[in-house]
Amino acid sequence: METPKHIVGVQHGWNLMSVNYQTESDISLDEVHYAPLSYGENSLNLLGDVTGKHFAELGSGGSQNAIALAKLGAKVTAVDFSSRQLAFGVSESLNQKTTIDFLQADIQNLDYFQDNTFDSVISVFAIEFIEHLDVFLSECNRVLKEGGQLILSTTHPLGAFEWDVDTNTLNVTDYFNPPVEIWMENGQMYSGVTYFRTVEELFTNVTDNGFKVDVLLEPKPLEFDDEHLSPYKGNYWTEFRDRINLVPFAIVIKALKQ
Repeated sequence: METPKHIVGVQHGWNLMSVNYQTESDISLDEVHYAPLSYGENSLNLLGDVTGKHFAELGSGGSQNAIALAKLGAKVTAVDFSSRQLAFGVSESLNQKTTIDFLQADIQNLDYFQDNTFDSVISVFAIEFIEHLDVFLSECNRVLKEGGQLILSTTHPLGAFEWDVDTNTLNVTDYFNPPVEIWMENGQMYSGVTYFRTVEELFTNVTDNGFKVDVLLEPKPLEFDDEHLSPYKGNYWTEFRDRINLVPFAIVIKALKQ
């Protein structure tokens, strides 16, 4: 079956963005991150003891989270469909002497995984590129063991709206129907698509697919003097600092398979 053009657009877009994104970002290889300029796992304690647990990181990008988990003793499978993002992850994994299973694949349908395989599924800034979120969440439920945990971080629905840099205000036109973002990098054949979903839509999708939400966060950024404590920072985020200080960039959900 032919891959939809907007999915190909996201894939090609990340291949084109990868080098600049990784160069301009400062992402920890020792601590799991959830949101830019904010605290990570060492402070939020969402995962618990990961030693010996089998994790799938879906939409792993440069796989920094996968590497951090492997260093903590987890068995990790990292999945992404951008070959350049995965190549970065493979290189960093070798440098860090970690053992990770890397797989290049679309994460909407996880038919390449067997039922009840993983103790935890983590996906950080990936589901906003997925068209059919209910299919993804149903698949996450299928591949998780009973009582397994799902950790999601995605772009906050307020990220769909324009920021006025002159007044430091957000122009929210219709929160209940956030726009779909169409984007294209230079030299890209097809447009990429980013889907913004309200908090209610995210929560309902998770619970309707067999999960109980345990934690829901809208992480605030650290104070500027404490920014070095964040596992996810760098020049890439400098231009967004004023906005992130006032409006949440991410929504983080921890849910348990029922």
